[in-house]
Amino acid sequence: MARLASLIGVLALISVAGGIVQADEAPASFQPRLPAFVEAHCLECHGPDVQRAGFRLDTLRPEFGDARTAETWAKVHDKLRAGEMPPKKRERPPQEEVTALTRWLDQELRQASLKRQQTEGRVVIRRLNATEYENTVSDLVGMPLRLKELLPEENSAGGFDNVSTALEMSATHLLRYQEAAEAAIRAVVPVHPPIPVRDRRKGSDMPRYGPNFRETLGRSCRLDGDALIIYSRLPRYGLCATAPVRGPGRYRVRLLASAVGADQKPVSAAFLVLDSSSRDDPTVWDCRDIPPGPPQVIEVEIDLKPRQAFVVNLLTRWDIRAFKRPIEEYTGPGIRVEWLEIEGPIDPWPPAAYRRMFGEAPLKPRSVVQAEAEGRQPPRIGADRPEQAWYNDPLVPTSARPKEDAERLIRAFLPRAFRRPVPEEVQRSYVQQVHERLDRKDSFFDAMLYGYKAILSSPYFLLFVEPGPDAQPASTMRLDDYALANRLSYFLWSTLPDDELLAVAGRGELRRPEVLRQQVERLLNDPKARRFTKNFTGQWLDLRQINATIPDPQLYGDFDGLLLWSMPQETELFFEEILRHDRSLLEFVDSDWSIINGRLAQLYGIPGVEGTAFRKVKLPPGSHRGGVMTQASILKVTADGTRTSPVLRGKWVLERIIGKPPAPPPPDIPALEPDIRGATTIRQQLDKHRSIPSCASCHNHIDPPGFALETFDPIGNWRDFYRASVRTPGGQIQLPNYTGRPIFRGPDVEKGGQTADGRTFRDIDDYKKLLLEDPDQLARNLVAKLLVYATGAELHYADREVVEQIVANLRGKNYGFRSLIHEIVQSRPFLNK
Repeated sequence: MARLASLIGVLALISVAGGIVQADEAPASFQPRLPAFVEAHCLECHGPDVQRAGFRLDTLRPEFGDARTAETWAKVHDKLRAGEMPPKKRERPPQEEVTALTRWLDQELRQASLKRQQTEGRVVIRRLNATEYENTVSDLVGMPLRLKELLPEENSAGGFDNVSTALEMSATHLLRYQEAAEAAIRAVVPVHPPIPVRDRRKGSDMPRYGPNFRETLGRSCRLDGDALIIYSRLPRYGLCATAPVRGPGRYRVRLLASAVGADQKPVSAAFLVLDSSSRDDPTVWDCRDIPPGPPQVIEVEIDLKPRQAFVVNLLTRWDIRAFKRPIEEYTGPGIRVEWLEIEGPIDPWPPAAYRRMFGEAPLKPRSVVQAEAEGRQPPRIGADRPEQAWYNDPLVPTSARPKEDAERLIRAFLPRAFRRPVPEEVQRSYVQQVHERLDRKDSFFDAMLYGYKAILSSPYFLLFVEPGPDAQPASTMRLDDYALANRLSYFLWSTLPDDELLAVAGRGELRRPEVLRQQVERLLNDPKARRFTKNFTGQWLDLRQINATIPDPQLYGDFDGLLLWSMPQETELFFEEILRHDRSLLEFVDSDWSIINGRLAQLYGIPGVEGTAFRKVKLPPGSHRGGVMTQASILKVTADGTRTSPVLRGKWVLERIIGKPPAPPPPDIPALEPDIRGATTIRQQLDKHRSIPSCASCHNHIDPPGFALETFDPIGNWRDFYRASVRTPGGQIQLPNYTGRPIFRGPDVEKGGQTADGRTFRDIDDYKKLLLEDPDQLARNLVAKLLVYATGAELHYADREVVEQIVANLRGKNYGFRSLIHEIVQSRPFLNK
């Protein structure tokens, strides 16, 4: 305790969410007065008969060394400081008593939390999650792999799936990791020599290749000489596609195409990948603008797997039933495809991934290897061998000196896989395992497969190797340079450190602040930082749920595949723009710009933006956009596809933007079914819901941001009224560029509201201004979320002072988001276990 007290005395300020306490003003112990305070003010809600929020205080002892007990006392501290305990309608204790109690609780909780961190560390044993495993193995072997689908689904804690307490490890996990490792190693070994493909199809040839393709003629497309003109998204049974490739590799695709239409504007075409062995729809690979005028050759290179084909299509729909004349007379936008060609594979053989894992080991058919091992005459296999024969008798790596080659390959692979130097005894252990397999007469490939599987399912690979109580003195949990390199790399890249980062760690220089800052800048400027964008925004802003719902086509026929593809891209590019230029994190709440393309501009009613390409656009006055809350992606993931819910959206804003999540309903109270008879609007329904005391305390906070966003429909349109699919007194409405089923005007949207502290707002523009009145809380929320994501651990009580110090540092830097990343990396929680 003397060491702990000394550390606390060094701190100049101890900050908490609601105020700052001078460290040299140690509060007197409140413990002798605690029982009387609890009995007088707390037992009516948290006593033997009633336990609101799921805890009782008459039996809760002030034993702050126990983590669960301390967690409950932290909730008491926060409720008291926020003025939410006791409830406002109850008699309140004298303010001086509340202040004395909260200061004492803060000191005791902070000291106990620091002691646990300095003896146990913040992060319990943490393993790679499924995303990190897939990225790490892909980068190790040197080729993109899909391994997540082979692994168990991950849990999450604190909003993220890389938090150690949620990353369970079971026999099932180990078995799946072994299966994924085997799949990865087998994927780098080519089954057969390259099978060249060079195939050109005229547009008029497409009906011969698509089953029932002719059903789409006259509906979504038409033939014009040798060309195919596409006006609407082609269904899966009739696609404009290349021949499926027969082997994995990189292919060159060329097409001769032009945009058509009376307006002579570019048309957005989608390039997709179709797996001909699956019934799934093609997946979007990219979208490009096809220019009008004379047809132009467009060329791309793409990695394909066996039985995959390249597809050209539109993501927008057009209903032919609304066009009463022959399709030949239609003058709307479309793309004219003269021909589509594929050629390849064009990458070297054997593939780079094979050479990385097996060096220059020759490839031979398995039957030849077996014959040679048995002293038999190997079969003669010519270059014209049928393709199916290769799958029955695939190529495998071979070696004339298997033990020597195995040792060289295993020793080279181990430090890359374990992400640090590997002790000689550990290296010998893995080499010996492979040699034992060879001694049992396993083939060179089977022995290496066994060795690589053992490495990729080893604790040294699956777990983050960080110091523990036995490794360092109890006063420190400082990460060594290799552990720090791993934490940094998985924070910003979601994968293993590269050679340069490991080299800096090997020299013992990474902990130097200026070196650490240089490496952060290098990692952020690398293309692999795109994974940080995808993984962080995918969880913080729920972008992973973008495909979870399908908008009702009867109500939202103006929703299409191009809009769905564009939605998450806007948010991710917006995030990267703020990060790249150290813009203020307050712009996540409101900004006068966004990064959009023509399809989103059409949705937002912003003129002058056309085409598929994204660009930074200054938002016009009155657009009601700016920040992430009003982006179409967020408005979609916070709706169910048919309706919007102020409760769902309000809860999302409290959790993701403000950082004050509502308390969950007590586990012993069933879901309430309030009497809402006579309520005709959503606001009236929720007003009746709030009339129930147990609901009011949370809904007073949840409902305001939900109603601020109620003027946006499930696909992101601004609205003054709801849509209806049946005839209403409001009559039919017309949507721009929509020719589907009739839509009718429903009730008007009720705008505006009042926050829990009594401030009024008229719409989302006003509400965002209210949020920006407390920039520290917005920053505090994002600091906390990044600390959780970066370290793989939920916040401890002792981390609060770190959060407050970072917020204070950011004030003088205009709350710069890139500055925040640097603050996180230089912080005590990041640098220690």
